[in-house]
Amino acid sequence: MDLQVDYEATTEDIVASVVANAAARLWLRWAIVGLWLLLTAAFLAAGSTWFAIAAFFFGFVQVVNITAGGRRMGLKVAPRYVGPTVVRLTDDALHLKTPALDRTIPWSSVNKVAHNPVAWTVLSQKVGTPPLSATVLKAPFTEAQRAEFDAFLARLPKVSHKGRSTNDQLVRPAAG
Repeated sequence: MDLQVDYEATTEDIVASVVANAAARLWLRWAIVGLWLLLTAAFLAAGSTWFAIAAFFFGFVQVVNITAGGRRMGLKVAPRYVGPTVVRLTDDALHLKTPALDRTIPWSSVNKVAHNPVAWTVLSQKVGTPPLSATVLKAPFTEAQRAEFDAFLARLPKVSHKGRSTNDQLVRPAAG
């Protein structure tokens, strides 16, 4: 494999990717809702109506905060990836160059690839080294290139592929 794609990444693209990765963990939101509803029911059963109302309110606030947190995290990481971007995918490594970073991640060090309809997020960590990540937008790739890269990722040993489904619809963030 030797693919190179050049594109202009926007803040909206990167935020959409981070939000999509967070949305892939819907079980977390439902677990929080369930926990707070259980706590609300326990307070109601104990006759503590005000505590029940407070528990329900704080549960709602926590779920909303998870959603807003994805956007805040996206805005925090976006400056590293925004601007003219060159992605080169070879059999040995992923090379990502933006105005803010020039990163090479060898496939031998990759331990997770998070898929979402907007991007691939490649995570790498070798013992004794700081973790590395790279967000690669899918939209600039042709359908054939995306299929080739997905097939390559599926063959990587010891790599967890989170969020990949066979019916991923490519999403381009809405302008504005």
